[in-house]
Amino acid sequence: MSEPIITKAKTEADLQGILNLQSANLRKNLTEEERNTQGFVTLEYDMEFLKIMPAGNHHIIAKDGEKVVGYVLLMDQSTNHLMKEGGGIFPIFDALEYKGRKFKDWNYCSVGQVCVDRNYAGKGLLGKMYCYYKESYKGLYELAMTDVSYLNHRSLKAHMKAGFEVIMRFDEPDQGEPWDIIVWDWTV
Repeated sequence: MSEPIITKAKTEADLQGILNLQSANLRKNLTEEERNTQGFVTLEYDMEFLKIMPAGNHHIIAKDGEKVVGYVLLMDQSTNHLMKEGGGIFPIFDALEYKGRKFKDWNYCSVGQVCVDRNYAGKGLLGKMYCYYKESYKGLYELAMTDVSYLNHRSLKAHMKAGFEVIMRFDEPDQGEPWDIIVWDWTV
């Protein structure tokens, strides 16, 4: 195992690597113990969706050789209508305020999902990917936002360490599960 390289997903093989890592970490594919100790992802994207979220930009990945061992997905309002699950998060975001402004008045992106291979977890890889993410996209967006299951303690802690702050907690309508909406202000 070598030090992973942080880059942008550029090939279909990179996107397939994201899907493979996603599948290995989907909440529905993990035991309760694995979910509690390692974290999990909830949304299941397909190749078509990864190719267009959003057009013109690329997801951030970590690769060890040819294997994708981490990713941070990039979404913006242009792809919200394509969300198959939950009807998309942007209408919820747009109704909120941050620093006295409605979110719809901010130019922001959403972290579509993050994941780190369990063999690379706890080694600062997510922080490195988020640094690359910010450097790559802070010229395009003022804020990065996402929502994290309150039950996914490992993920929430990693996001706070990267620079996000919790601005709201809400209950997922279909599951009654608490989620935190978090924001990373790139204007400061």
